[in-house]
Amino acid sequence: MKKVSRREFLKFSAIAGAAAMLPLKLSLREAWAQYGFNSPNLTKFVDLMRPVASIPIAASDGTRIWGSTIAAHYSVEIIQFNDLLHSDFVTQTRAIPGWVAPPAPAFISANFTGTKLWGFNPVGNTTPKHLGGIIVAGKNQPVQITFRNNLPLNHIIPVDITIPGANPGHNRTAVHLHGGLVPWISDGGPHDWWAPNGTNGLSFLNNTVLRPSQTVPGNEAEYYYPNNQTARLLWYHDHAWGITRINAYAGIASAYIIDDPTAEAVLVGQGIPAATDLANTLYMVFQDKIFFGPAGPPVGYIANAGPGDLAYPYIYNPALFGPAGIPSFGGPLLTPLPVPSVVPEMFGDTILVNGTAYPVLEVEPRRYRMRLLNACNSRFLNPKIVATAGLGFPNNAEPAPNVAGPSFIQIGTEAGYLPAAVPVNGAKQLRLLVAPAERADVIVDFTGLAGREFILYNNAPGPFPGGAKIFDYFPTNPKTPTSIPGFGPNTRTLLKIRVKNVAVPPQTPLPAVIALPPIDPPLVAQTAGVPTSVPASVVVGGQTFAVNVRQLTLNEGFDEYGRLEQFLGTHVPTNPVLPFFGRRYMDAPTEIVSAGSVEVWEIANLTADAHPIHFHLVNVQVLSRQAFSVRTYSGIPNFLGKPVAPDANELGWKETVRMNPGEVTRVIMKFDLPVVPFTVPVSPRTGGNEYVWHCHILEHEEHDMMRPLVVV
Repeated sequence: MKKVSRREFLKFSAIAGAAAMLPLKLSLREAWAQYGFNSPNLTKFVDLMRPVASIPIAASDGTRIWGSTIAAHYSVEIIQFNDLLHSDFVTQTRAIPGWVAPPAPAFISANFTGTKLWGFNPVGNTTPKHLGGIIVAGKNQPVQITFRNNLPLNHIIPVDITIPGANPGHNRTAVHLHGGLVPWISDGGPHDWWAPNGTNGLSFLNNTVLRPSQTVPGNEAEYYYPNNQTARLLWYHDHAWGITRINAYAGIASAYIIDDPTAEAVLVGQGIPAATDLANTLYMVFQDKIFFGPAGPPVGYIANAGPGDLAYPYIYNPALFGPAGIPSFGGPLLTPLPVPSVVPEMFGDTILVNGTAYPVLEVEPRRYRMRLLNACNSRFLNPKIVATAGLGFPNNAEPAPNVAGPSFIQIGTEAGYLPAAVPVNGAKQLRLLVAPAERADVIVDFTGLAGREFILYNNAPGPFPGGAKIFDYFPTNPKTPTSIPGFGPNTRTLLKIRVKNVAVPPQTPLPAVIALPPIDPPLVAQTAGVPTSVPASVVVGGQTFAVNVRQLTLNEGFDEYGRLEQFLGTHVPTNPVLPFFGRRYMDAPTEIVSAGSVEVWEIANLTADAHPIHFHLVNVQVLSRQAFSVRTYSGIPNFLGKPVAPDANELGWKETVRMNPGEVTRVIMKFDLPVVPFTVPVSPRTGGNEYVWHCHILEHEEHDMMRPLVVV
């Protein structure tokens, strides 16, 4: 990977003139962590990890019939509630030998009912929990969901109404089934939002199509998911225009599992747990947050926040970020900077696993399957299992990162099974790197390790790949002085794994070569370690399709207030004076494709960050990556070497792809629309089937790294 410095990026790739004179010190990146607050020193490894079975799983409450098609129906509300995410908020003492109270106790009150959250809750469930509303659906078994927006008027996170789409109201939502092959009216795109009072976005046709000739309550929205996909872990989350990043951070997200018993039987026959075997398949959702301590929020934060609630950065400080840059699309520089303001990225200092900070996972000395989801706003994760540093508390709270524990065997990604299992040992080319929105399906074996303890450890820098130490919270880092041994803040120790000292029956050994269930037929054949050339045509189902190639770009510049802003674009400059290639989400669509067509997108990353690019509607195959000169880019890349192959655990199908700085990433896809038992109208906004593609660093997506994808 060719490293691109922020100085090189600003000077040669996006902005010229005065913007190139920014005082670009490391503090430009480091300053983003100066939010004015950190989480309290929560005690690590005193709460058990919540199993999926304890998080509300939605149950079908009937069916909806479309001709000969029967869809299971669910009712899910979107509400505000409280949930206790760490016991330190209500407990002052612990019966643990050697435990010492942290300098700033997190204790709020024995009567504290939990952190205020927004989220999904199955109708009828009386105890809402963070990540509630998990849905388990069968392959080829459609689901229809009635979502009821019962959110209060005011958000629990500060709302910056100066960014595009943020000003129609705080309590809007749109539900996106991330990775789902769904009709565009159920894709939950940015303009598919609706509010409790019945107002909605320009593309909201959900109820018109799915409940025709009915009077639908204003707070309800219908969604239809065909589930005509191979087995995989999806997730559904908010996607409302202008407030996605804060809605998702507030908690509007949950898991969605497509199960295929026939495919899972292939794994079970080899001693691998089935996806729905919740005693042996462990689901883990990772999110980084910041919590207010007992003193509560600073003056100027929103009025409805208090001790123990979520904190989110809300001030853009030019004294820290450098002088305002020249707006990338011209026009005068607006002042003053708004408060609250969007920030370039959000890195929390405390990582939740299934809604608990620093939990303990108890396992038996045998084989397990783990399905991991990175649901962080901006943070990449590189999880690996390492040994603890000692036996006594709190020393065992800190890991020995160079002493390896059990390794992973990866069998799947967010788009289903891999073509072949991949051993993952933590090395650079054999790592379990999981970008925001990516998932990993892995096998791990604790056989012979009874009585041992391990740490699930993360050392991915934030932002990725360059990083800044001030976002990397751990006790020996002088840039994070609030981190102390045995306590948070800490972004390296995700959870402790405690292997019970119990006897278990012997398990069938894994075969030397694991046979994975078949994946959807690929568009091109691939060989691990070998880059795949761009084909002129592909054959699908006996039919030959010509391959259209598009040149696209990832860009960073400045908005009308001079704040850093991210963009997608083509290879045609939108401001040739700078030069600059970015386009706003609301600019005229450029990615207009024909249904059934095949395209290769060659996406040049002109920025200093790796961007996880997510494609709605389609799965893609990663063909290759190739370094190029950002300095000389003028619409045609000047390549600096030969194409390189994707990582072995990126083969097969993907729907979120890491695009490294200073590289062109090539992906191939076929734009097939889902088959549904009703007529899908075209979008009144775009005249086609309206989807999007965007960066899944949510602060990037929102400001303004998202573009329409229109299928006609």
